[in-house]
This record gives sequence, C-alpha cells and structure tokens, in this order.
Amino acid sequence: MNKWIVAEPVSKEVADTFAELNPIILQLLYNRGITDQQDVDVFLGPDWSRDVYSPFAFTTMQRAVDRVFLALENAEPIVDHGDYDADGICGSTVLFSTLQLLSRKMNKDESLLSVFLPHREKDGYGVQPETIERLSEERKMKLLITVDCGISNRPAVLKAKEFGVDTIICDHHQLPLPDDIPHEAIMIHPLSPGETYPNKHLAGTGVAFKLASALIIEAQKRGADLPEGYEKWLLDLVAIATVTDVMPLTGENRVLEKYGLLVLNKTKREGLKQLINVAGSKPPLDTYSIGFQLGPRINAPGRIDHAMRAFELLSEEDPYEASQKAARLNEINKDRQKISEEVYKEVKAQVAQSDYTHMSFAIADHWPVGVAGLVAGKLVSEFGKPAFVLTQVKDHYAGSGRSLHGFDVTKAMKKADHVLLRYGGHPEACGMSCQTQDDAKAFFDIMHQEAITYFSDQAPEPQIDIDTSISFDQINWELVELLEQMKPFGQKNPEPIFLSEKVTIDAMQLVGKEGKHIRFTLSQNGRKHKVIGFRFGEWVHKLSLGDTIDVVYRIGVNEWNGNRSIQLVLVDLKK
Repeated sequence: MNKWIVAEPVSKEVADTFAELNPIILQLLYNRGITDQQDVDVFLGPDWSRDVYSPFAFTTMQRAVDRVFLALENAEPIVDHGDYDADGICGSTVLFSTLQLLSRKMNKDESLLSVFLPHREKDGYGVQPETIERLSEERKMKLLITVDCGISNRPAVLKAKEFGVDTIICDHHQLPLPDDIPHEAIMIHPLSPGETYPNKHLAGTGVAFKLASALIIEAQKRGADLPEGYEKWLLDLVAIATVTDVMPLTGENRVLEKYGLLVLNKTKREGLKQLINVAGSKPPLDTYSIGFQLGPRINAPGRIDHAMRAFELLSEEDPYEASQKAARLNEINKDRQKISEEVYKEVKAQVAQSDYTHMSFAIADHWPVGVAGLVAGKLVSEFGKPAFVLTQVKDHYAGSGRSLHGFDVTKAMKKADHVLLRYGGHPEACGMSCQTQDDAKAFFDIMHQEAITYFSDQAPEPQIDIDTSISFDQINWELVELLEQMKPFGQKNPEPIFLSEKVTIDAMQLVGKEGKHIRFTLSQNGRKHKVIGFRFGEWVHKLSLGDTIDVVYRIGVNEWNGNRSIQLVLVDLKK
C-alpha cells in the first residue's frame, strides 16, 4: 500500500495575492514553491530575453573565453573532456561543435580540436591523472576543457599543470571538501566559492552551453559572420541533458527547457533526427520523449559499451551514417535493458535478505557497473527508500546511489570519507568507490545510520505526493488547457496528481495484451469520467460494479480517430 500525502492548501496570504489565478493552478504553483510574482511570471510565461541570464554573469566567464580564443589564435591543441552519461555526452557535443565553428570562422586547423570521453570501467569516473599524461603525450594538449566533470579531480588538474596544460572546468556536481577544490583551474561552476551566477541548478550541458554562448558572443564582437541568437540551435541538447540529469525545471532551467523543446522538435542534427526515428518518438517531442525514449539510448553506450558511440551519432552529419549509428545505439539499449533486468532480480533477492531497514544495499563481484545507478533507481521506486548498488571493478568496488524524500546522499557520504576512494554527484544521485568489501560494509553501516537519523527512526515507505483533492465536476477542458501551461514537466515540476474521493464504478473492463490494464467509467455526483489504469488489471477481481473507491490520477487527453476526450490516468486507488 502506498502512503498518500496531500499537499497543504494554499496559504491565505498567497491566495489573496494571486486571486486572479485559477485556484487549482495556484495550488500547483504553491506546491512547487512558486509564490512570488516574478517566479509566477517566469513559470507561466517563460521569456528568453527576460528570464535567461547572460553567460557573462559567471564571474570567471571572461577569463575562460579569453583563454579559449588565445588557444585558437596560437594553434594550441584543445581537448574537450566529457563524461560518459547523457549530460556529459550532450555537453561535449555542444562545446565541440562550437569550437569547430569558431575554428572555421577564424580559418584555423580543426584537427587541433578533439574530444575525450572516458570508458566507465577502464578509465573510471571524471578526469584521471593517467588520462592527462596520455592526452598530453598523444594529442599534445595545451588546453583542457572539462564538461560535466572535473570539480572533484584536483589531482588531474595539478597533473595538467605539470605538463603545462591550462584547465577550464565546466561542471555542476556537488563540491568536494574545501582542500580538494581545484582552484588552479578556471572554474565555471554555479556552486564554486564566490560564484554569484543566479541559477545554481544548471545541468553540466547547461554550463557548457553558457561557455559556448559566451564564445559565440565574443566571436560576433570580433566580426565573425554569425547571426544574432545563433546559440539557440544548441538548446536541443540542453533540453535532453536537463531532463536526463534530473535538474529542476524551474527558473532559468524552465526557460531553457521550454525553448530547448522547440529546437528539439525541429533539430538540424542528422544524428538526432535518426535517433528520434529509431526510438519511435512521435511529435511533439516532450520531456517524456526525452526521459523514456531518447535519453536511455544516449546513455546506453556509456553504461555497457563506450560513450563515444553516442557522441559520434550526435555529431554525425551524413544521413546514411547517422541511420546506421542510431540503429547501433538502439541495439545497445536493448542489451542494456536485458542486463538491467537480470541484475535487478539478483539485487532484489539480496535486499530481501538484508537487515537494513532504512536503506537498500547490494554488492557483488560480477554486475556491470554501468547499470548500478539504474538498478538503484528501481529499488527506490519499489521500496520507497534510498538505495546503493556496488560491484567489483578491477581491484576495487564501485557503484551508484539514489535517494528520495530530501535525504542528501552526497552530504551523508562525507561521513564515510575515510572508507571511500572517491565519491561525488548530486543530493539525489551519486557515485562512489571503495577498496574492499569490508570498506563497502562499513560504508553501508555509516549511510544506514545517517538515514536512521534523518528519518527519525521511522523507516521511509513508498508514498504518493498528491497536489490537491478535486471533484469530478472541476475536470473540464478549461482545466486541461490551464494544465498545459504547467508543462514541461520534470524534476521540481512533476506532472500534477489529483485525488477524488468517493467515486462510483459504473463500468470496468480489461484491456491490452493479456488483460494487464483496466478501463473504468467512474462517476461522482452525476459527473462521469473515463479512467485508464495501466498495469491495474489484477484489480478487476477485487472490485465490483457499484463499489465506492478513492482514486489518485493524472489528467490526460485521449486522441482516437480524430476525436479528443478527457481521460484520467490512474496512479493508485483504495476501496
């Protein structure tokens, strides 16, 4: 049974301030912390010229731009070092394509530009000193620009300095301990000490986009033939990364996502067009298309193959080559799905035998480390508590964690610093490594105690956060149109969930293959609505016509044979 949590009603002060807004929409805004006029304006009417900050609002941006142009002018080899997930891949593509453009405009040698994406198992997470040595020797690197990594890799930055290499860090992950912050680099990071950039929640690709935008602006100042607003064509990848890296879709991020989706739906990238085709994504593409269709396919090579396959697809301009590479990514994603399912069965069995009450932990020596985060996420969804999955990689153990209910895993991991080799990430998603199984056990014990402290001894349980309770007669086309203004949905702006109590079952039937789904006609005070319950087929044996139930649902639109009708999508129900 899921615990239902209905949000607190709008305060009288806020209700009086925004009396002109529909009460349901106001409640949704209130639930998302949108309570002042400026935030409401940005949320309901995102405006590029008003709501997007200048890239030069980063205190270090001009230094970074000057260093890049110096490298281009002096023909210094530049390496764009990304990460192996969708955020790092998209960000590297954004930056690399911009550097290529500037090289062409300045009549410089494009062969001096290159990309390096690490192999998850062979190279490890982030920037490694060994990688710096290799890039310095093999590619004669003189400027290193990291994307979606670097902030926790001071040893690599120091190694670069030894080789006469300057470093620009474009990152957004949680900061390491003060002594481990790489002040030797030019850091473009929303959370870096002293940084005043207003948006603290940019994706790694968002940070790379800011650098790319600043470079384009500088190039225009220097006379480059680039139209005003050219950088907006980079927003398709910003939109993908912001969703896949689960960044909050509020404030500036909401504007970037809104405009990014517009660009994604008319993208000029041949590789992305082919990926959309093999993923079966139907226009208009939205955050669902990214989260469940495009994102997993971009992520898949970095999990079980090599992230460069995804980068090469996103950079491909030839239609035939792009179609071949997109098909290959699709096959890799199928393999990833199969592996993830097999690992999850083993992990779930191990968790079932565990004594840990406030967290889920699992460790083995044969699981692919690339699926650890996915499996941890499934544990969180099923058991409603934070989860960690570790596996052996060479001579140590590495893995991922996922959290919920505000429990900050990166903050908690600092308590386990002495048993970890490396760690980092975000409050709700992280990675870590340790030397031995004994270290892993010590890490689990520390994290479990942190969870017990955080959750006040009461173990977390699966819950559904409900925006508000409404009656069936409040559900109409006017409300559907107002809910459209709440899009795009994502982190910190989930698709609204509603509760209606004491509704009557007028009709129900099993639908879909093997009868896994159920379709209802429900009524309340004479008002009827169609409801579809995906994977609720088993309830047909527990319910009868005329039963009174409470339902939790999302409000959707069903389109069939040119007809549109309001359809409620069931989330949960109780007799």
